[in-house]
Amino acid sequence: MSVTTAEEKRHQHIVEYILYVWQMEDLVRAVGLDLGALRTHLSTAYEGERLEAELAWFGDLIRSLRNENKASSGHVSSLDEVMIELTYLHQTLLEVLKDAEYKEAVEAAGPHLAAMAERGAEQRTPVESMLVALYGWLVLRMGGKEVSPETGESMAVIRDWANLLGGRYIRMRAGEL
Repeated sequence: MSVTTAEEKRHQHIVEYILYVWQMEDLVRAVGLDLGALRTHLSTAYEGERLEAELAWFGDLIRSLRNENKASSGHVSSLDEVMIELTYLHQTLLEVLKDAEYKEAVEAAGPHLAAMAERGAEQRTPVESMLVALYGWLVLRMGGKEVSPETGESMAVIRDWANLLGGRYIRMRAGEL
């Protein structure tokens, strides 16, 4: 069976995987949770086994959204474990391993996330705040909206932290941490 885009992202960069799933949740909601509409869209990018694998993944996503009563908002529960792992890893890197490079990246991102929180963003864990900020930035860029230089600078700092966390996650899963 062919590997899906989601599986590729999950193994390559966990933060990108979460953002991808969030984006695909929005996509399937935009087409009314209609797998047929997605088939038409996906068939322009994939064919054969890969297309069928992607459609199976999207079918599972649609079923999860329906079964979990998240057809209009929220995220599938399959991401809960990943979020718990990332939050645990975040705490471990800071408090147990005392990873100086990671701590520096988190501290650099802190004021940027705090500024977003002052503008009304919901209070979340630091990892959730980072993901929400990245997703908001992604949505703006995909929508062709202009991003201010200040926001661009903030997102660069937050992306640096996200990339470190993603890299540490791969190392953790490989048993290297």
